[in-house]
Amino acid sequence: MEKKTPLLDEIGRKHGLKAPEGYFDDFTEKMVDRLPEREIPEPVQPALWLRVRPWVYMAAMFAGIWLMLKMFTGIFSVEKGETPDVEMTASVVEDTSVEDEWIAHYVDDYTAYEIYYTDGDY
Repeated sequence: MEKKTPLLDEIGRKHGLKAPEGYFDDFTEKMVDRLPEREIPEPVQPALWLRVRPWVYMAAMFAGIWLMLKMFTGIFSVEKGETPDVEMTASVVEDTSVEDEWIAHYVDDYTAYEIYYTDGDY
């Protein structure tokens, strides 16, 4: 059911705009004739860096992932009680004992001071 309004009845469906007969028959040919001629430039090869850049970024991403995995697996193995294969930074001197060497590598400062004070070595 179509709803009619008084305004639409006054104006009607004709809007007054009308294309001339046969206007769009040869419209494309007329438009192409009026456009200026242009030369199409030859495609330029992109620079070497622009072609290699995605591969370099991908290699850097995988290297970063590999380093993070090495770091996290090293941390988790220490938490499990495994000691990492690291060179000793302190060397044993004739005057030091095994306990001092152990404290130097595996005990934090607070615990070391606590051990010394409870043993009476101050």
